[in-house]
Amino acid sequence: MSLITNNYMNEISKVFAIGVDVLNGTRSLKNISLDLKLLAINGIVQAAKIGTNQGQSLITLSGFLSDLPVQIAPELEELEQVSAQFARQLTLCSIAVRRYLNYSEALRNLIARVLKYSRTAYTADDFNLLDPKVLAKLANHPAFKNVTQNDRENIIRFASKNQKVIELINDLLYDAHTLMNKASKKLDSIKRNGFIANYMGSNILIESSYLSSDQKSFSGLVENIKNIVKILDEQLMKISEDLSYGDSVITTLIKLKSK
Repeated sequence: MSLITNNYMNEISKVFAIGVDVLNGTRSLKNISLDLKLLAINGIVQAAKIGTNQGQSLITLSGFLSDLPVQIAPELEELEQVSAQFARQLTLCSIAVRRYLNYSEALRNLIARVLKYSRTAYTADDFNLLDPKVLAKLANHPAFKNVTQNDRENIIRFASKNQKVIELINDLLYDAHTLMNKASKKLDSIKRNGFIANYMGSNILIESSYLSSDQKSFSGLVENIKNIVKILDEQLMKISEDLSYGDSVITTLIKLKSK
């Protein structure tokens, strides 16, 4: 296996692992959203027991808070769907790469054998078998001007198979890149809702400070809200970092192909 192909295989393995991490991360966000909703409902129940103006304000604030998970539910669902599509694209890409590995080794061995008997200075490593343009014109390269018709036809046949698989892989990578951008936009929208949840929590804390009792209960509630939002932000950051890394890996793959 050539150095370029070996690097390509390693990068494909990395981006496949990233796809799995992103999918698992997005699925975990649903549990965080549910925890936030349960806390908000708990706040409504506690506020309903107070029966004062402060209590009514706290019910309103807690109600706004409990609506947030409902509002972001479609965003979470779409994010999971996009992440699942992203992971599926990378799975198909990984399968296609395994096919390419078999085809490229067969082509590389053929080239090595033909060049050996042609007594030329060229070697199999002189050809970038990841580049569709190279594969399309491979049989017409000066290195093969003296090969037999049978060898030339074999080179054309194997090069064509490699070219088709590489073009498929590239299409899958570009589609995965598009899905990564969609996922990133969804993350930004969900993160804004986390900021709003924190803001609501702060308002609940301020409003509960006027209570003659139950202050500790609401302080604990707000603390839990902040902890959940912190976990949400950390998970969103992790997914965002994975997507950013995935973007850089896919860019590297495209560059490897064109070298």
